Amino acid sequence: MALKQTKILYNKLKGKKQDGNEEKPLMKNIKQTDEQTFEYMQSSDQSGQVYLDLMDPDVKASDKKALDILRKILSEQSNLEDLGKAAEVLKRWSKLNGVTIDKKEGSFPENWLCEYLQEVDQFVIKHIPTLPEEGPQGSQLELLDFLKSTKSMICHEMLRLTPVLEDTGLLDHLIDSYSRHLFHKLNLLLNRDLSVEETYCLLEWGKDVFFSPDSQHVFRLNDPLLLMRWFEKAIRKLLPILKNDISETLQKILDYDEQHGHNEETMDEESFISLHIDVTQYLNAVITKSESFSKTFMCTAQKHCLKELHRFVQKYVDAEKKHLTNWQSLNTRVQHKGSVYLFRVISTCRQLRFFAPQLNNPDINKSKDLLNIICILTELEDYVWSIVQKMMKHLAQDSLRCYFKKGCEQIHTLTEAIQKQCASLPQNDVGKEIQEIFVDVAYDCVSHVYLDCLMKSKINRLEKRWGNVGERMREDALNFHNTFTELRGSDDQRNQLLQSLSEVLIFNDVNALKVTCCDFSKRFPKDSEQYVPGLLRWKGVLSDRQVREVLDVIRDVLNPNPRCVTRHSLKSICCCL
Repeated sequence: MALKQTKILYNKLKGKKQDGNEEKPLMKNIKQTDEQTFEYMQSSDQSGQVYLDLMDPDVKASDKKALDILRKILSEQSNLEDLGKAAEVLKRWSKLNGVTIDKKEGSFPENWLCEYLQEVDQFVIKHIPTLPEEGPQGSQLELLDFLKSTKSMICHEMLRLTPVLEDTGLLDHLIDSYSRHLFHKLNLLLNRDLSVEETYCLLEWGKDVFFSPDSQHVFRLNDPLLLMRWFEKAIRKLLPILKNDISETLQKILDYDEQHGHNEETMDEESFISLHIDVTQYLNAVITKSESFSKTFMCTAQKHCLKELHRFVQKYVDAEKKHLTNWQSLNTRVQHKGSVYLFRVISTCRQLRFFAPQLNNPDINKSKDLLNIICILTELEDYVWSIVQKMMKHLAQDSLRCYFKKGCEQIHTLTEAIQKQCASLPQNDVGKEIQEIFVDVAYDCVSHVYLDCLMKSKINRLEKRWGNVGERMREDALNFHNTFTELRGSDDQRNQLLQSLSEVLIFNDVNALKVTCCDFSKRFPKDSEQYVPGLLRWKGVLSDRQVREVLDVIRDVLNPNPRCVTRHSLKSICCCL
């Protein structure tokens, strides 16, 4: 077909006969229709000569010259002006020869076009950068260099060749060739033993190249399935190595903490929070990277993170229980130095417990991993708080027993010791949170030990030493309240237990005691049952009947039962009101 068309056109241009007839009228028409063509071709002797040479009846020779023009265009050996002229000649040659690409059938109607397509393929193969040598993991910089140079090369060549090849029927093949060879290289990379960072690097590069508005006009794909298959393969490749990387990273964090996280002499603000900060920052980074690719991939990554966090937490709790056993054997009476370690364990448990739900997919029910994480951490946290309570109980007993027996100033030593323990905490949000809870625990221990020591002492001896015991108790309660309020940073009503009970010792009038005890019982029902009956009898002012009368009023106010209310109890309630 190409040969026949070439001969016909050649005869038309030369004015020769075809089938024994003159073609002058036809030649005239051709001159009229192709007048602009000849004007352009004659503007340069070189280009015009090339165009006339292409009309040579020797089709093989003319095909070779057109192939030389294509090579010249691809090779980038000509200047911009010559490139434009050569490209125009190639476009006209393709039109004259009816060059088309049958996209539906996937075949080419012209045999000679295969050579042109092979030339394009060779050009693509030659210009795509060579893959970096395969070596141990950690060659991320070499991979980045390859990806950057590949993107730069394809952008440059597509921008250069698109204007000169778009009318020749070869541009689509150039795009297909780039796609095939590029994804072949990318698949070879995925077959390597890549690290998580390198695999992420590949995915991020693919996302930037094929989905970024700035590069989509250059990196066009005639077959989107190539991209879809490659991304699916990359994610399948990433998931197992990501899971392994999460496990290894969390283990490294745990190993480092085992070596450096229990030295209280070097415990500072950074080391106090280092464990949970390292864990949460790393896992948050994994989720953030995963979310940048797709929500589906992020949910899968969350699942892996939660499962690995569960394993990490179990190992951490087991290790801390061993440390706590050794710590308790060395601290039969807890000292100030030991409390920092306890506070750190509590803080770590709380922070990890608060963080874990962020890894749970809100679209599904809470996973077993999440429930187990919360349960394990809560159990350890409660256990350590019980140790802190014992610590404070021992500390309070040592000071207050001496205080009630000898009347020395051990009570000030107690408050100073508590202040020192608060000072050992880091002065950041995490430390202040633990300090606030610790102050409440300390006040609770101090208050109950104070009451126990008070009621085990003889009131006559205390009155000889202090005079009005109730007033002395009120002063001590106020000092405790001021100290703990300052340490806590706020006035907690629970820190007024001793102040309220001191009024039970101050008042001796039955009706006044009824009002005082009813009010106290409403505010502290549990402590009321534990201490009010004993204090009323311990002070030794009321008779047994008066004590029962006060207790009956308290019982009726706290547990009203209309069917069982007697005239006596109603009268007592009215007196209280």
